[in-house]
Amino acid sequence: MRVLALGGVLGPAIFTALVIVCGALRPGYSHLAQLISELGASGTAHATLMNFAGIIPAGVLIAGFGAATLGLLSSGRRSILAGALITFFGIALVVGGIFSCDPGCPLRWPPSSVAASIHLIASVAQLVAAIAGIALWALEFRHIPAVRDLWKFTALAGAAGLGFLTAFNVSLDSRALTGLWQRLLFGTLFVWCAFVALRLFRSPRGHRPT
Repeated sequence: MRVLALGGVLGPAIFTALVIVCGALRPGYSHLAQLISELGASGTAHATLMNFAGIIPAGVLIAGFGAATLGLLSSGRRSILAGALITFFGIALVVGGIFSCDPGCPLRWPPSSVAASIHLIASVAQLVAAIAGIALWALEFRHIPAVRDLWKFTALAGAAGLGFLTAFNVSLDSRALTGLWQRLLFGTLFVWCAFVALRLFRSPRGHRPT
């Protein structure tokens, strides 16, 4: 389980690296304005690289990290739900990588393809699950000796994630700084995953609530 926890470091690192690489390979792509999903949109250049070397492996690793939180920290219903939500975050990333949005990732509903519809649902679900899971872990960490000192950081990460998600949603109509808000949101989620993953990997098993 402690090895699985490292998925919280490796998954975000792979995701971030592929966003940078695929963004550089696409002329005119703007990290400030455009969605990450556009790098993996159906039929676009290097979409296979983004999806199958970036998003899907990252999702698998983050799901493993979520499973590690369940195995190493959970004891009651709230902690089980928190771990399950983080695991779902990773699974939904995988689904979003398998099923791509249409070129440009238009936000009309319903999308013009089944794959784009699944991608949109998975994209919304993954972010909501991640923020909710982090918020629940903030409550739980106060009672777990091995990670008690992370509860304030975790609460702040949950609040920041919600704030960035709100800003991201507000920007969708105009697409002004949409890419920036999305990257700040994912960055917040990923930094939290990495910090907790390293703590779990370094801490001995058995530091559960008492």
